[in-house]
Amino acid sequence: MNVIELINKIKEVALSQGTVNSVYDGDVYTNWNSAEVKYGSVNIGLKEISNDGNFTTYTFVLYYGDRLQQDKKNVNSIWTDGTNTLQSIINILNTIDMVDIESPIAYTLFEQQFMDYIAGVYATVNITTDSAIGVCSLNDYVYIDDKDKLIERLIEEINKYKTEDAELALLLQEILYKINGETIL
Repeated sequence: MNVIELINKIKEVALSQGTVNSVYDGDVYTNWNSAEVKYGSVNIGLKEISNDGNFTTYTFVLYYGDRLQQDKKNVNSIWTDGTNTLQSIINILNTIDMVDIESPIAYTLFEQQFMDYIAGVYATVNITTDSAIGVCSLNDYVYIDDKDKLIERLIEEINKYKTEDAELALLLQEILYKINGETIL
């Protein structure tokens, strides 16, 4: 799964939650300082991508925020909704084939001034999927599993470079000899 696919899936799952009226991705400070924000809101902040060749781990900070009443009487309700909403999103994502979410998840409660004064919850979430990094470049790669075809291609390359670069031609000849199991004279 790549970045776009994963963020779109998180958005889809977040919007399926009854407490969520809007979902944004990117910088939470930019997104929640907009006059168009509809609370309760989820923001998806991608922070890091790591890849070991087989698996890709995406580190997100998921935020849930809602408008805080002036007397702050709804703060505990917002924190409860936020924690439950983020946990529901994580639980649903974790049921998707080839997605693994690292646990435990720590939730941080906050109150902060954005366009409005809001309360909310955020969590750093590591989501590991099968690696999709570099897959598109493999589509154009020509695999040569036949030794004779490989030798034929090497001979073509040697002949092409004989006149252009003698040192490269010698290196290619050396490779050809090693492939054939012959000793170099």
